[in-house]
Amino acid sequence: MRKISADWIVPGSGAPVPGGVVIVDDDGKIILLGNREHFDNGGLEIHTGIICPGFINAHCHLELSYMHSKIAEHAGMAKFIIELIDYRNGFRLAGESHYPEIIYDAIRRSEKEMQENGIVAVGDISNDTYTFEFKVNSSLKYHTFVECFGFYPENAGKYFIQSLKIFQEARNKNLSASITPHAPYSVPPELFRMIFSFTENHPPIFSFHSQESKAENDFFETGSGDFTKVFGHFRLPLSIFQPTGRNSLQSVLQFFPEKKKLMLVHNTWSDSTDFKLAAGVNPEIFFCTCPNANLYIHNSLPDYSHWKNYPDRICIGTDSLASNHQLSVLEEMKTIQRHDASLSTHQLVQWSTLNGAQFFGWDQELGSIIPGKKPGLNLITDMDEEMKFTSASKVVKLI
Repeated sequence: MRKISADWIVPGSGAPVPGGVVIVDDDGKIILLGNREHFDNGGLEIHTGIICPGFINAHCHLELSYMHSKIAEHAGMAKFIIELIDYRNGFRLAGESHYPEIIYDAIRRSEKEMQENGIVAVGDISNDTYTFEFKVNSSLKYHTFVECFGFYPENAGKYFIQSLKIFQEARNKNLSASITPHAPYSVPPELFRMIFSFTENHPPIFSFHSQESKAENDFFETGSGDFTKVFGHFRLPLSIFQPTGRNSLQSVLQFFPEKKKLMLVHNTWSDSTDFKLAAGVNPEIFFCTCPNANLYIHNSLPDYSHWKNYPDRICIGTDSLASNHQLSVLEEMKTIQRHDASLSTHQLVQWSTLNGAQFFGWDQELGSIIPGKKPGLNLITDMDEEMKFTSASKVVKLI
């Protein structure tokens, strides 16, 4: 057994323990969480910094890892979508037979990066099957969200069948998976109904890109703005979209399930009213933030002041290497705290560990330092005197 101590133990649930000690067995199972005063220092591994559970990366697009640094920064959401799709399509044509190998190599490197950054579990978006073999053999725990989308209402059945094939491949490999809607602008009502009525999801949880940009809200409210460029670029007739006079979230709330778990991702332009409405429709709704992706795409961050009203339902994700410079939950926490210093490290650790574990149903094993669990242990060093992150803070995976 190992007896590991640090300046603080931040367990994910409950209060931080100053001078705490964690005893773990050879399998990484927590035996005891105590205080250093009850132990002989000679038998302890003593570290400077804080110890917390392994991180849950609640939102990632692992299969886009090959697009690292290929998409322009700060160009806005519409331009990002156009460049991402054009790059993917062009790369497929240019890469021909080498295309899959390049994707696999990037996935392999990204998995290693996440592990080294103390991530133990991932909620991953898939539009294809490239990541599946890695997930089968990975030490990371995964849930795969098979993203379903399409713009023409009359083709909803076709779009769903395409996603169903990918979902069935995931389940054939015994992967945890569910079919999920992409975003409000890319899922017509007919497709929403098919997705949320599907009963074979394992488990029945959903992810949904919501209010990621101001342009998204403008498009729903007036039918104008940057998103018309997406429709124009891909020769989609604007007639298939009807503005509602309300923002994007309020325009689609009617389609959300009332009891199944649903994670709204990004919420960059969601205000307190949006959060309240969403939570009122479904008490199982969680909210995920990916701040470094928001900065990468449109150089904006959410107003976290109203996020604090939902302390048990906030998660943190990295998004993809198409929209981020790294896959590090710690870097996301540092960005959030730099933007809103009122958020404590203790709160952010809960967002990045226990909350995600509870959403995905992994909390029997992951998410908190509690006897009987095997959450992994991370050491975060170079904290300031108030136990806040600094620009130099880094993570070391202990277990």
